Amino acid sequence: MAFTGTASAQQSGDRARVVLRGLPDRVVVEVLYGVQTALIEGRRFKTMELRSAVNHLRRVGAGSLATAAPAGAPITALRFLAFAADRIGLAETDPETEASKDIWDLRVWGGRGHLSFVGGLGSPGHPGQVARPITQPWLREAAKRWAADALVSKRPTTVQEVVRAVGWRSEHLARNSGPAPRPDDLGRGDIEAFLARLGRLETAGTLSRLTRARVVDVLAGFFRDCRAVGLTHPGQSLAGLRDDIVFRRSDHLSPPRRDDGPGRAIPADVMAQLLSEQSLAVLEGQSGTSCRAAVELQAGVGRRTAELCALAFDCLDYDTHNGADNVVHRTPVLVHDMPKVGKIGCRLPVHDREANIIRAQQGRVRALFPDTPTAALVLFPATRNNPDGTTAISTSRLQRAVDRWATAIPDLDCVDPDDPQRSFPFPRDAVFPYAWRHSFAQRHADSGTPVDTLKDLLGHDTVRSTLGYYRVTAKRKRDAQDRLGPLQLDAAGRLVRPGTIALGEADALREQIGQVAVPFGICTEPTNVAAAGRSCPFRHRCTGCEYFRTDPSYQSELRSYLAQLLADRERLATALPALAEWARRDAAPSDDEIDAVRRLVRANHDAVASLDDDDRSAVETAIATIRTGRAHLDVTFPVELRGLTRQVGPILFPTIERAVRRPGDHD
Repeated sequence: MAFTGTASAQQSGDRARVVLRGLPDRVVVEVLYGVQTALIEGRRFKTMELRSAVNHLRRVGAGSLATAAPAGAPITALRFLAFAADRIGLAETDPETEASKDIWDLRVWGGRGHLSFVGGLGSPGHPGQVARPITQPWLREAAKRWAADALVSKRPTTVQEVVRAVGWRSEHLARNSGPAPRPDDLGRGDIEAFLARLGRLETAGTLSRLTRARVVDVLAGFFRDCRAVGLTHPGQSLAGLRDDIVFRRSDHLSPPRRDDGPGRAIPADVMAQLLSEQSLAVLEGQSGTSCRAAVELQAGVGRRTAELCALAFDCLDYDTHNGADNVVHRTPVLVHDMPKVGKIGCRLPVHDREANIIRAQQGRVRALFPDTPTAALVLFPATRNNPDGTTAISTSRLQRAVDRWATAIPDLDCVDPDDPQRSFPFPRDAVFPYAWRHSFAQRHADSGTPVDTLKDLLGHDTVRSTLGYYRVTAKRKRDAQDRLGPLQLDAAGRLVRPGTIALGEADALREQIGQVAVPFGICTEPTNVAAAGRSCPFRHRCTGCEYFRTDPSYQSELRSYLAQLLADRERLATALPALAEWARRDAAPSDDEIDAVRRLVRANHDAVASLDDDDRSAVETAIATIRTGRAHLDVTFPVELRGLTRQVGPILFPTIERAVRRPGDHD
């Protein structure tokens, strides 16, 4: 395409030429800027559209694209004129200028969408997400001041949520029949009336409990921030606001929580159906091979949808390490960023299956964009307005593809957890890209992955977010206890209550309050139970204690402990120059201790192996449930009780021990 400012203004016979002669210099610059921006963003305009737009601008004598009236413009010119005028207006706007308006373009701050202080711009189907107008000038000015500061460091979606909450507050203030209130007219009674109205809206079904809780939380933070930046000082928008206009701790609500189940995770049997070749072929036929690769990869790595879509072309790397055979091994690693938590260059170990998906996708992308440098390519490029493969697929595009796919799958059934012989249709709206992440996390939690490890895998800031995947209801836990109860062993490897199927309610409660968790099992010694496990009179020699109980759910810990004991014995046996004989003998695990642990491992194995197939499957499910609930203990369990360190021998005669110390020794 060629541009000229010297040729005749008449239409040239060269279809690749657009004549700019006769346009003011400003309009020429704006047209060229519009073309340049379109190329940068990967948008394509036909030469016919550009020529039609230029001819219209010349015909109406436009002094600027921003002021050129689209009325009378041919249809072929409208698309480019609207695009160029929008981008020129964006280039000429700065945050200070935008902040004076009532509807902000969030692109000025590097975001997307708009921020309205006068209402609208929401989803009518979701009342809590519709922005309500902030009608009080002083409250609107405070919201603008807060938003202008917050957009520098907060995500635009967070700012939009706060402005919507301020809209709820403004709507309540506008309901007063008297004159419009000022900040110094408000008191604690107004806050209580506002909270009561939110409660009535929830009861009427207009407001969800989650939205109600979030409105209170974000408004509390809003007024706290306004006070911190001085908006309540004389001469400011909130001047005169009393100190009791705050949301107290008792005003906040606990958001609704699911007490059981996988939450939004997809059950394993449904996941198997979705990832079958037949179902994935439907997805590939609808949306292409890249969307199929994205879904398969997300199911395996559990990344956030935005993180997955933004993966770079060279996101696959390898770690090298020496194996037990003294041979160097290479294991695949996914390299990605986590903008939500401010982490870059994260390295997630993956299986060969995911590595093969990435390599195949890299080959397809390289074939589509052979001239683009590898460093600029993305792994999942957008299919439109992306001539060089540097623009990633959007999360909304992937969401729409998954929605169409879930609707098109002929059969999608879920097994009833209470009756494995019965199944029911799985809801199609529960299949969405982020559900793969929930499923990834739930799968690890159910398999007994330590909560700290899963926290790192998911990229959570705090372990509290991760613990949500380890919730187990009392009913599920009780059922699991009934299954494992008949398999409980004492320290000698004998069944504690053979033949018992289930305990009554009173017996189950009595058993729970009469025990405390210890390494590899539970303790029933009264003194230790009363002290919550911190006052064992035998210094935690559990595997040799008659008060000790264990069951097959501790089998992996017992095996690890046995391996540790054997390794310690071999290591200390070779420490002849470093340790005296008595020291080595005291530090090395005794044969009796090793035999006791080995006996428990063998007894657990025999107890499960003796069951028929149905009972064994039920016991394995119970073990997964118990281990999931037990993961909470791993967060605060004392390190010396995890088998990581061993207690020193007890001092049986402390008075004599103190008497034989040399002068100058300290306790």
